[in-house]
Amino acid sequence: MSIRLTWLPNTEPDIAAYDWQRAPDAGDTPGTFVDLVTIAHDLLGPNYDPISQRFFYEDATGTLTDWYRIRAKDSEDNSSGWSNYFRPSESTTPPPFPNTVYLNEAYEYPPGIDQRYIDTHSVPVASAQVRVYKKVDYDLQNFAAAIGTTTTDVDGNWQNPIVVEAGFTYVIHYFKPGVIGPDTKEIVVP
Repeated sequence: MSIRLTWLPNTEPDIAAYDWQRAPDAGDTPGTFVDLVTIAHDLLGPNYDPISQRFFYEDATGTLTDWYRIRAKDSEDNSSGWSNYFRPSESTTPPPFPNTVYLNEAYEYPPGIDQRYIDTHSVPVASAQVRVYKKVDYDLQNFAAAIGTTTTDVDGNWQNPIVVEAGFTYVIHYFKPGVIGPDTKEIVVP
């Protein structure tokens, strides 16, 4: 079997390469991660697809039960933190950048608190606008700096996840013009 790993280019100006590691499955958790490959950040190179605008790597010995993670390195050989690990059987699309997570209605931080939009009577709010900001931008009323936007479905769930960088505090802004809101939730993405 072969596993195709894909990821979006990191946008930092001094990015040089991406390191991949793979670990065998150890009872639904990763075993020991080992270095798999380093791919140069070369938009004209053999591991970049200009049509999808993604890097890729074919792991010829990978399996659907293996675990993977990625990190970026800059031209000074400084490395980012490792991304969240994933298995291709769980997600065929890894986070687009190292140290990022998908934020959506099912993201529970703090534990037990989901991000669905419901009114004060616990009724889901459909067709509401959802915007995510870094807290510093929201506090400065820099509303043009929204990281991502989506809308809610009939159950108050987000139509699409929004990718955020770990290690920051975010404000989720909900609003249905003329009906409800604006309402906000502040979360920390560890």
